[in-house]
Amino acid sequence: MLPESVQNFIREHLLEDPVRLLLSAHRYPGMPMPLAVAQIEALRKVQHKIPSWYRFDLEFPAQLSLEQASSEATARFKAALIPSGRHMADLTGGMGVDAFFFAQAFEQLTYVERNPALAALARQNFAALGATGIRVVEADTLDFLQQDSASFDLIYLDPARRDAPGRRVFQLSDCQPDILAIQATLLQKAPKVLLKTAPMLDLQQAVAQLGTVTHIWVVSVDNEVKEVLYLLENEAPPPADIPVEAVCLGEPTRSFVFSRAEEQSAGVAFSAPLDYLYEPDAALLKAGAFKCLAQRFGLYKLHPNTHLYTSTQALPDWPGRAFRVEAVLKYDRRAVQAALPDGRANVAVRNFPDTAEAVRKKLGLKDGGAGYLFGAIVLGLQHPVLVLGKKL
Repeated sequence: MLPESVQNFIREHLLEDPVRLLLSAHRYPGMPMPLAVAQIEALRKVQHKIPSWYRFDLEFPAQLSLEQASSEATARFKAALIPSGRHMADLTGGMGVDAFFFAQAFEQLTYVERNPALAALARQNFAALGATGIRVVEADTLDFLQQDSASFDLIYLDPARRDAPGRRVFQLSDCQPDILAIQATLLQKAPKVLLKTAPMLDLQQAVAQLGTVTHIWVVSVDNEVKEVLYLLENEAPPPADIPVEAVCLGEPTRSFVFSRAEEQSAGVAFSAPLDYLYEPDAALLKAGAFKCLAQRFGLYKLHPNTHLYTSTQALPDWPGRAFRVEAVLKYDRRAVQAALPDGRANVAVRNFPDTAEAVRKKLGLKDGGAGYLFGAIVLGLQHPVLVLGKKL
C-alpha cells in the first residue's frame, strides 16, 4: 500500500500538471516524486477505465500494464458469462482487473503472473480491495501448469500480444503463452477455458486452429471492438454452428447472436437509400453478421459489399447508429456545399473508392457539425454516392 504521505500528496495535487510537479520536486523533500506523479497519471486513466478502483490507497503499475488491462465494463461482462463455481484460475494475471471481478463469482480464484512486480502489486491491491478469495502465484504459465496439481471449473487466459522486441503480434502461436501448444493441457485441468485474443485475429482462422470452440463473443465499447473471447470445451459443434455473439456494451447493452450457417443461408434484398440509414456497431462488423443482420431486422442493404442498411421505418433497438436520410448526393463538391452550407460534416466511407480524409479534402469539408456524410457504392447505380443523414 502507498504510504499515507504519498496518498495525501496525490490527493492534494491530482489536478496539477505532472511535468510541473516533477520539475518542482525540490520543493517537496522526502517525497518520491516519480512514484507520486506516475500514480497521479494512472489514477486519471483508472477513473474512467476502472472506476471502482479509483482509490488513493491502491498502487498502479507501469503505463503499459494499465493500457493492456481490461476495463471494468469488459471485466464485469466476462465475469457474468460463466455460471459461478468453486475454483477458477487466471493464468495471465497482469494488473489483476479480470481476476478481481471473476473472483466475485467463484469461491476461490488462483491468479498467476510471471512478472514479480505485477504480482506483488496485485497481491497488495487485492488485500486493500478486500478480495480475500484470491491466491496469488508468481510463476510462468507453463511452469504453473506443470507443477500445480489443482483442477479448476474455469481457466481464463489473455496471452501477451508483444514479442521479445516489444512489437505487437496477434497470431495465436506468436502470443505468450502459445495457446495452441498448451490447449490440451488446459482442457485437462478445466472443462471450460475462456480465451481472449487480439481483435484483429480472423474468427474463422482462430476456430480452425483451436478446434474446440463452443461460443464466440465479440465485445465493443463506444463502437470500438475491445475484446474477442472464445470458449473452449472438449466437445464442440461444427464450425458453422458455433454461436457468435456480438455484444455492444453500454446503456443499454445490445446483443446479436447468430451462426456462420445462418449468415451463409440468409437472404437479403437491396435498395437505394430510403428514409433511414443504419450503420452496424463495430462488434457486428467484426463478427461477420451482414446478411443475417438485414434479414433479422427486415432491412435492405445498399450493396453486397456495402455494410450499410436502409428502411422506411425507424428501428428502436438497432445495434449501432441510425440516421434519418436527408439527401443522396453526387460525389461532387458543388452538390455537397449546397447541402452543407456551413461546410462541416462527420464523414465516413463504406465500400468507397476514397478514404474519409480524401473525401473531406476533395469536397472542402471540415470535420464535425450535425450532418453525417456516408460515401458508399449502391447496387444498380453507376457512380458512388454520398448519403447525408441526421443522427437519430
